[in-house]
Amino acid sequence: MNDTDLLLRIQCSDMKAFDLLYNQYWHPLFSFANKLLRSYDDAQDIVQTVFVSIWERRDTITIQQSLESYLFQAVRFQSIKKLESLLSSPEQIDRIQEDLLPVFDGILNRLQEQDLSRQIQKEIAGLSPRTREIFLLSRQYKLSIGEIALKLSISEQTVKNQLHIALKALRHSIALVLIFYAN
Repeated sequence: MNDTDLLLRIQCSDMKAFDLLYNQYWHPLFSFANKLLRSYDDAQDIVQTVFVSIWERRDTITIQQSLESYLFQAVRFQSIKKLESLLSSPEQIDRIQEDLLPVFDGILNRLQEQDLSRQIQKEIAGLSPRTREIFLLSRQYKLSIGEIALKLSISEQTVKNQLHIALKALRHSIALVLIFYAN
């Protein structure tokens, strides 16, 4: 069962779907939190908090990006809150800045890249067949506008127009992902 189906079933209070979600993501989320916090107990508490929150808000929860990204973002947020509560001495602040923030940044960058790649692939798949073909010939196979026009027996202006349509759609999708990660 994919994440979208799981979420829909959870929103309908399906406990088996929630158990599947929990079993699928508990360990990766725990490992992530444990790397960030370097505390087994705190990591367990945070992951538990995230899952409890999802269950409690199942009727109203809306997720804009992938469920996996949402879960990791939630664990990241809860970890930051925990770290903020630990900031009682300059030594702890220095430790967090030196040890933990680079881990946050690295993982967040990987999640952002994965979401961006998925969104681009989704947008390309949603293009009309002709626009998708022209876009892929241009970007994937590195053909020039003239070469594409010759290969498809169409005018260069048509190739330019179709590339413009494809790039406009991709820019919009990329902007949505970047806006999400900026907030």
